[in-house]
Amino acid sequence: MAGKVVTIKDIALQLNISISTVSRALQNNPEISILTRMNVQKLAKELCYRPNPIAVSLKTHKSHMIGIVVPEIVNSFFATVVMSVEKVAEKYGYNVLMVSSNESFEKERKNIDIFMSYRMDGIILSLSKETNTFDHITDIQDNNIPLVLFDRTTKELNVSKVVADDADAAYKIVKHLIHGGAKRVALLTGSEHLSIAKSRTKGYLQALASNKFKVDQNLIVRIDDFSVASAKEATKQLLMLKNRPDAIFGINDDLAIGAIQAIKEQKLRIPEDIAVFGFSNSQRSQYMNPSVSTVNQFPQKIGELAAELLFDQILDPKHARTRKEVVSSELIVRDSSDRPYIF
Repeated sequence: MAGKVVTIKDIALQLNISISTVSRALQNNPEISILTRMNVQKLAKELCYRPNPIAVSLKTHKSHMIGIVVPEIVNSFFATVVMSVEKVAEKYGYNVLMVSSNESFEKERKNIDIFMSYRMDGIILSLSKETNTFDHITDIQDNNIPLVLFDRTTKELNVSKVVADDADAAYKIVKHLIHGGAKRVALLTGSEHLSIAKSRTKGYLQALASNKFKVDQNLIVRIDDFSVASAKEATKQLLMLKNRPDAIFGINDDLAIGAIQAIKEQKLRIPEDIAVFGFSNSQRSQYMNPSVSTVNQFPQKIGELAAELLFDQILDPKHARTRKEVVSSELIVRDSSDRPYIF
């Protein structure tokens, strides 16, 4: 049967027994004789039979699969979250299908549609930077499919969430920069609708206020694509200001890396002339020259909590509660911001 997908009907025909007998024998049902079970399982192995997961899910109402959608596959933060989710899923006897939206709302929506058509038992999702409407997510809820959002979430949906304490981390970053002598701290942030941009900008503004610094809108730059190249160009413009910044906070590591590239091209010293701080502890942040100060969001913990919240809903839907888990972050101070403290 080379090239043909083997079904239980094929096994039944070869052994001259009913399809229902084959099905029960494959499940090792004790109502089927040991000899029949052995013959069925032996032939199934010889023919490389694999169960059809969709057919199984239609019959059992369980696919034993969960889906996870991340904005980027190559991002080490999201990769670590996915690995943690897989570990928890394995404990419960589940498999994980991971896909990337590539920061596209349309692709995120299509991925959700595919997961629903494949009858995933639950979905874990981090929103793309383009996502600002949520009908595709309310469809998940309307179909009573367990759902957890993580990292990039929204207040518009009553759904379980796992997030880092971004505002608190941003506050501590700006406080650290000010204690290092900074008087004009610039912010490279993202679109206003994006939850992580909102929370990290909030922490930035709170730190300025608590240190009695006036907000200079010229020092706040929104970069929708979060790219190194865009951050580099934005930083070039900041460096042309009459009163240029003496510190830059990028709300992710790529924005900080772009800022560093622009500063180095101007032959300015880091951190002596301009200190730089990033966010998310990407793998390359520690290998840059200078190494990039950043934030550890503990993605392993975020992945574990997201998976556990999902399995609470899958295994005990009647008693599962909508919850929000907030994971504390820690600052990792490296060369790009390591100045002597001034109090």
